[in-house]
Amino acid sequence: MKEQPTGRKNIPIMHLKSLILLLTTAAFSVMAEQGAAKKTSGASSSASTSETAQTPEDELTEGPKSEPRAAAVSSIDPEVLEGFENYAPQVQQLVRDALALTKLNLTYTFGSSNPKQGGMDCSGTIVHLLNGLGLKGVPRQSNEICGWVQNNTLLHRTEKADTLKHPEFAALQPGDLLFWSGTYETSPRAIPVTHVMLYLGKMKKTGRPLMFGASDGRVYQGEKRTGVSVFDLTIPKETSKSKFYGYGLIPGVGRIVPKVVPEPVIAEAPAKPSPPPPPLVVAEVETSKPSPPENKETVMKAITLAETNASKPTEAVTKSADKPASVSKSAESSAAKPKSTTSTAKAKPKSSPSKTTTKSGTTAKKSQTTTRKTAPAPATPQDKLRQAAKGVGDSIRNAISR
Repeated sequence: MKEQPTGRKNIPIMHLKSLILLLTTAAFSVMAEQGAAKKTSGASSSASTSETAQTPEDELTEGPKSEPRAAAVSSIDPEVLEGFENYAPQVQQLVRDALALTKLNLTYTFGSSNPKQGGMDCSGTIVHLLNGLGLKGVPRQSNEICGWVQNNTLLHRTEKADTLKHPEFAALQPGDLLFWSGTYETSPRAIPVTHVMLYLGKMKKTGRPLMFGASDGRVYQGEKRTGVSVFDLTIPKETSKSKFYGYGLIPGVGRIVPKVVPEPVIAEAPAKPSPPPPPLVVAEVETSKPSPPENKETVMKAITLAETNASKPTEAVTKSADKPASVSKSAESSAAKPKSTTSTAKAKPKSSPSKTTTKSGTTAKKSQTTTRKTAPAPATPQDKLRQAAKGVGDSIRNAISR
């Protein structure tokens, strides 16, 4: 029985082989193109990653996550910090307590502030540290801690600083809290801070600034660290999502006390009080008292005024060259009782050179005066009596002689 024709044409075997070869070549070409595309894509992807991941902060996994990673931490001794002996006592204790936590091999555990859970997050580590120092009421979240510092001490913003040598970091001291923003996605916050750490100071040998806290991905001496550890303090680049927000002093914790070397005190002996000045002696200078003027006794020659009538007493008028003429009355002549006269003038007989002027108009020469420099001794009463008697006798004789 003959087979009925189906309408299909038989394809030669040669044609089939050619078709299979063509399909195989095309498949290899497609595979090669896909491999080249993958290589190009990988290269461009790695280049893009190297441009964006300029700092360790861009590769951080801080924040909420399902499973904590194994701890990889670093620690130092406080004595390797520059000037640690000059830190304030509270800051020294704070640094010692912080470095003690780095030796517990604690990992980064989001939402934990208890070392017994095997790890803590950044703000939980700071809260645990400050509570151990005796500070109470420390807020739990990093943004709240930043507000606590801002309200109670002073928060230094670093909006323009791109390195730690910027003037905005001039006030940074060991014991200050450090704040970042943008380290992970959060709901809107009044203060956009998402990360907090503690500034430890600088290494003595290298001058490298160090900080303490909890992180997952930050670096210490070129190695990524995870957990409660010591880290290098670096500032994110401008292209990084995270930004350094600022720093400030912990409320209730002192600053560094500069070490002042006291100058040697030289004990000085108390100065002896100077003796009081000698009392002012006013010497009395005896001035020679002016000698009393010498008594000048004037001995005048008496001028007798004789009257024509001998029975009347005569008046002697005595004139001096330097004084007005004085009239000396002679005592009345009496034969029985002669009276004494007070005149010191001596009546001279007619033979004397003086002239006698009578009341009738006769004139006589003025008596000559004799001045003696030294006064005679005062006359005694006997001398006076004797002189008066002599004067009376002279007067009587003169009267008789006329």
